[in-house]
Amino acid sequence: MSPHMLDSPSSTGDKVKVKPSDSMSSPSETSQFGGLGRILSELFSENNFAKIISTAEALLEDNNPPTKFPETVPQRGPHCGEYQSRDSEFWTCGFFPGSLYCLLERARRHPGSIAVGGSATMSIKNLHSLEARLASVCATWAKPIKYMSSRTDTHDLGFIIQPAMKRHWELYGDSEIHLSLTVAAESLASRYDKRVGAIRSWNGFRNTQHDIQSMNNDFIVIIDSLCNLDLLFFASSYSQAPHLGAIAHAHATKLLNTHLRKESGPDNECYYSTYHGVNFSPTHNGAVKKKFTAQGYCDESTWSRGQAWAILGYAQTFGWTKSFDFLDAAIGLANYFILRMEQAPETVDENGFGRYVPLWDFDAPITNTSINGTHAPLRDVSAGLVAANGMLILYGYLAGLGRFNLAKRFLDYVIKISEHTIALAYNRNEMRFDEDHMNGELKIEACDGPGASRFDSILERSTANFNENHADRSWNHGLVYADYYFLELGNRLLDMGLV
Repeated sequence: MSPHMLDSPSSTGDKVKVKPSDSMSSPSETSQFGGLGRILSELFSENNFAKIISTAEALLEDNNPPTKFPETVPQRGPHCGEYQSRDSEFWTCGFFPGSLYCLLERARRHPGSIAVGGSATMSIKNLHSLEARLASVCATWAKPIKYMSSRTDTHDLGFIIQPAMKRHWELYGDSEIHLSLTVAAESLASRYDKRVGAIRSWNGFRNTQHDIQSMNNDFIVIIDSLCNLDLLFFASSYSQAPHLGAIAHAHATKLLNTHLRKESGPDNECYYSTYHGVNFSPTHNGAVKKKFTAQGYCDESTWSRGQAWAILGYAQTFGWTKSFDFLDAAIGLANYFILRMEQAPETVDENGFGRYVPLWDFDAPITNTSINGTHAPLRDVSAGLVAANGMLILYGYLAGLGRFNLAKRFLDYVIKISEHTIALAYNRNEMRFDEDHMNGELKIEACDGPGASRFDSILERSTANFNENHADRSWNHGLVYADYYFLELGNRLLDMGLV
């Protein structure tokens, strides 16, 4: 998670508002009841609230306080529609609490965006009831997360801590949570090695193609790591700890030279693809030993979610540093993501949609998998949504710099990705609120009544890992961080006044 797009931090901690150009859609033209709000209505559906809250409460049965956190929702098989959970140590544990806090943030800051029955605004009484219910499940799911801030065995502290804890601090100003965020940043910084100029991502990696295990002679850094830098920049700014910002800056700079590949395009714009992982030698001045993938198609391919992490990470990093090297990187990465979606073969289209729901790897052969009785290309919805968040951040900063045409281009692709994601992947086993006027209760029920099929996540069709050499492959499923970035995208649009 990053600073809200048009609320970038200044040196004094104040928020600098950026007004979109008159040549772009104004908030009045794209209000909730028209424009983007109508086109992307599922981003703001009551189903998102009802489903996440219902799932949060159900998953606490025999799991309170939580020791297991939801990750994937199979689209077939004996557990179809049911969240499959991971132990709390797994890197994805922060996204479900983060989704809950996204909804609490929306209820607090944008109560008018919450509709009941498709159009009617929720009553004040039930809005308060919803807030209280959300606050309760947020606190329960976030409590174990708070105590992970001292972990030094992982680089994923940004993903684990920030989605819930940073929002909690922003909503409540809780000094204990602020301390937890600062401790997490220091824990992450402890993995920095000045010989390499980067933060160690994994302590080791092994599959049928690679065996990287030495803590002395190996030093793995993956492209995903760019999104954990936001935690360091935040703590540097709000805890007066400049060394944390310096470490984040050094890491981001290192990856410019080691993880990005310059690509050619149809014009004079810059284009960058990405490597997933790089293994360095700490004992040889940080020399590169090997470039590889753990989740993409092959070592030299462009794994779409890795590309998306890079877009988001460098866009966030520019927001904190205002270094144009990072802005140029984010633009080049976004350009390449867009180029590869546009260049995809016609088979990606499904009933007029699909071009802007990225394939799981841009260089992999088209893999057709049976979806609802049909054959369809293997995609990764989460990659598109991570990229869309990064492009929306770029839109805001580029508009503020007066680069309106490029800003509008990225906003257009945010809309395209969102539209196509909703058309192809929004699960239609929806839930809704039922305002019980007799008892004053806010109930949650399936839209189609008691017999409706259960599907715990908002979205389908993500791919956690389809690498043929990986022992834990998982594809065509709901995914907790796809839902998180879907909800965060809605919040960003609301914060920017675009809906």
